[in-house]
Amino acid sequence: MIGRRPRSRPPEILRDRSALIWRAAVLLLVVVYFIHIDNAMKVRPDHAFLSLLVVALVLGNARRFLLDWSPFILLWVAYDFMRGVVDDLAGKIHVLEPYLLEERLFSRFFGGRIPNFWWVAQQHAHRDAGWKHFLDNMCSGFYAMHMAAPIVLAWIFWNTLRDRAMFYRFVLAFSLVTWISFFTYFLYPSAPPWYVLDFGFIQPEPLFKGSGAGNLVAADQWIGFPLFESVYKHMNPNKFAAIPSLHSAFPLVVFIFACKRFGWRALPLAVYPLGVWFSAVYLNHHYLIDIILAWIYVFACTVVSERFLFPAIFLRGPGRRILAMGEPPAGQAGKPASGTAPALS
Repeated sequence: MIGRRPRSRPPEILRDRSALIWRAAVLLLVVVYFIHIDNAMKVRPDHAFLSLLVVALVLGNARRFLLDWSPFILLWVAYDFMRGVVDDLAGKIHVLEPYLLEERLFSRFFGGRIPNFWWVAQQHAHRDAGWKHFLDNMCSGFYAMHMAAPIVLAWIFWNTLRDRAMFYRFVLAFSLVTWISFFTYFLYPSAPPWYVLDFGFIQPEPLFKGSGAGNLVAADQWIGFPLFESVYKHMNPNKFAAIPSLHSAFPLVVFIFACKRFGWRALPLAVYPLGVWFSAVYLNHHYLIDIILAWIYVFACTVVSERFLFPAIFLRGPGRRILAMGEPPAGQAGKPASGTAPALS
């Protein structure tokens, strides 16, 4: 009996698999690099974009990178431009009103204190407890992923999976949340809870230079170096941009679009937004009302972006040609290879 010869795989399947493995390896290197930089000096968006631009040059698609990633670059320029501008233009900083609302809504559940100050009291009462050191390090780790996580997910969509339609959907929703939040900071600059704890309800001085690190200084004490204090004192352009909390909004946007792309396999990623929301209160950076408003902003902006803006720009408008330039990820059936409209889920 003559055995059947093993069926050889078509060369295009082997090429697609090799390309996918190569892009996955590039993604792994990018993530490892960001982790190393984040531990050494914290990831700044401008640093991240320059690093990814170098990678794009090596991969031979730098021109496409500059075109597709320009919204992120514009957001960082606008964010950096806010350095001192928001408080100068708005004049009054809302210090008392957010605190009173937080107290009215949540103090009954925390022994008459707002949640932030309840946690501060617990930390002071248990300075050497093992659980405190664990939470200090865990929360500082979650909080440090603020800018890195959206950039990594965008890179996965853009390069690893070559799912340009999902990349544009993510960038559009992410940008809409961020721009509307920036506009809110101009209209309603508000003081975070760490400011109330340190300075009370007085208006900040025009040249206020508080560090803004909140209880992240506990992690600094643990590592023996003022890392977070230096970052927040010298790199944070606006210390009174508390409502809504972008630290709380970005993880939710990441989780929503990860679920849109990967389905139930992305559910373990829920640990990320949950961890950041807890950290925002534990580290005394945001009130619960800041976080809840961030949820409202994200859901509203995602609905507007998915149902109206993306179809108008990329399916029927001028972005259709840009979308048609993208290539579907290897082996993914049903992804648009030309101008075919992707299904919105």
